[in-house]
Amino acid sequence: MKDDSDANCPRCDTVLTTPDDRFSTWCAACDWNVDPLGREGPRSRARELARHASVFRRTMADGPDVAPPGAAAYGALVLATAVNLATAALVVTGVWLLFTGTLPQRVLGAIELLAAVLLFPRPARPPRHTAGPATAPALHAVVGRICDELGTRPPDLIAFDAGYGSRWTAVGWRRRRALVLGLPLWETLATDQRLALLVRELAHVADERRPRARWIRSALDSLTGWEDLLRPDPARSGAAADPRHSLASDGRTSNIAHVGEMLARPLMGLLAQGAHLLHALLRTLDGRCVDQAYRADRTAARIATAASTEGLLQALLLEEPAALALQRLARRGDDLWEALRDYLASVPDSERARRLRLSELRGDASGSRYPPTCLRIRFVRALPRTEPTVTMSGTEARTVDLELAAIRSSIGRECRQNA
Repeated sequence: MKDDSDANCPRCDTVLTTPDDRFSTWCAACDWNVDPLGREGPRSRARELARHASVFRRTMADGPDVAPPGAAAYGALVLATAVNLATAALVVTGVWLLFTGTLPQRVLGAIELLAAVLLFPRPARPPRHTAGPATAPALHAVVGRICDELGTRPPDLIAFDAGYGSRWTAVGWRRRRALVLGLPLWETLATDQRLALLVRELAHVADERRPRARWIRSALDSLTGWEDLLRPDPARSGAAADPRHSLASDGRTSNIAHVGEMLARPLMGLLAQGAHLLHALLRTLDGRCVDQAYRADRTAARIATAASTEGLLQALLLEEPAALALQRLARRGDDLWEALRDYLASVPDSERARRLRLSELRGDASGSRYPPTCLRIRFVRALPRTEPTVTMSGTEARTVDLELAAIRSSIGRECRQNA
């Protein structure tokens, strides 16, 4: 860190102030050096940002509960119905051929049923750092109160990882719902912001219970399965024939199989690309993910206050510097989480403003699935300020910290080993 020093912007000659040499100097008047790395320019994402801006204006005028524009909504439902019916037809014809067809038809039916089984999403492994009800009763008590307020059931598992964010995953063949929270984000949030994070994530699950959301989610999962099933294995591309398979006819059988594979690979790749494009089209037509984000933010503002929700969204803008700082701090022998909290607390307002401006110009790195964080912050700022309906006391927050001590130490060791 260094003392303030003045300089002039090379583009508009505005006087600049450099409060901290750890971060880039930029001009708020003309956006000079707002993106020092020169990443993806605004023109390449102009259509996507324009779509988000249109949805934001509709959300501000009518609320996030209003359905997306008619043509897009009906198109998403029609495409999802076609995909789900195709998957169902695969199962029905497979069963029919297996029990009523000739021997070749039965083989074809068995192949269809096998393909239908492979289309189901692969079960994820249980998270490594799990906070169960027995080891973290205070955390589960807070989550339980939030779920009672939302009218939904609690997650089957609550886990933590080394990411800077939060996500849901389905674990095992029973598809148990696991809420995975990034410990670096959790550790750097205030108590009320942690509550807003929990409310926002649990509100997503409550939204997923809508029939339309389940129907489209089923189609998206099927398309993902088709792409995984049809995508050629790059490890086998161009591999030499195994001499152990050249038994007779001087390797003639192996050569025929290799030629067949060479002919089939482009077709499978084309079909896999088609499934990928259909997945992207369905996700674009479906405005649910965008509207769902605004609904979750509104719910978090209602239950945990708008100020804490805005603070959470502001913290999400610091994902990149937090990740870089975590790698650097992990090489030291200090308390990793305390050092990370101190670092993010020392980020100057100019850098926070630059990150917000980047979100306005480029959108967010997560892509088009959710609206840019800058729009979500503007949405939350326009919400009425109300008293929280669920709170977490200071004693309860300290108890949760004690419950997560073992997880905090374990993930800290992993960060140091990977640094």
